[in-house]
Amino acid sequence: MIRHDDGLSADDHLALDVLSLLSKKWHPVVVLTLRRHGTLGFNDLLEHIPDISGKVLSGTLEALGDAGLIERHVTSESPLRVEYELTAAGEDMNSVFESLSNWGNRHLESATPTVLIADSDRRITGMYGDWIATRYTVLRAHNGDELDRSLDDGVDVVLFDEGLPGTDTSAIIETVDKTARTILLVGDRPGTELLEWPCDDVLRKPVVRETVLEAIDEQLDRRDAPTDQRERAALAAKLSFLELIHTRERLTRIDDYRQARDRLTDLEE
Repeated sequence: MIRHDDGLSADDHLALDVLSLLSKKWHPVVVLTLRRHGTLGFNDLLEHIPDISGKVLSGTLEALGDAGLIERHVTSESPLRVEYELTAAGEDMNSVFESLSNWGNRHLESATPTVLIADSDRRITGMYGDWIATRYTVLRAHNGDELDRSLDDGVDVVLFDEGLPGTDTSAIIETVDKTARTILLVGDRPGTELLEWPCDDVLRKPVVRETVLEAIDEQLDRRDAPTDQRERAALAAKLSFLELIHTRERLTRIDDYRQARDRLTDLEE
């Protein structure tokens, strides 16, 4: 592409090329439709995008194919049937759309509470995000760097997996704004070291939509609670979680558990 001497860097021009590609009305719609539904035939695409005409869809598919974002496969010669799917480059657009969504959530929809979902599996963050998007503004992070960038004063609740790459569980919680609530997702059977993690609640994966919504709502309801009440609720939640996955007989032999029980009694009094 011919460039004028506009003082912009090569990276700036590359970003503008991407924006130009996505600025076409139907280009991002087709990419997102294939992203959500997987491989689709021409008529399937028309069904999923009812406002587009067959002629415009044909031109859009051709342009996206030329750009290397989708592939066309002939599955039947007679009658002719073709299917379209995202290429590896098209799949890589996921992070672009997620970044745009996060930016929009930060700057265009600030009236609703903001929930940051952090998990290395994009399918998980996508599913959880779909569950709660009608009620909250959703941000997503998939590693420690993305989490750090997303943690700003606008985050109300952080829902994160203990195995998030490039992170330390306790360090994550300590970096979260003190006004934000933290819900830890665990996949194994943690021991009493869980009591040392300064999170507000713990959920064991896999979780269902109702459990996630209930946990978030509960934390939002407690946003203005005094510090001692927050500590008491968090400690009670962690003790209750441990008592669900370990026998009381085993727990009572552990000093950390007994001390936490005594601490909760003091807080309740």
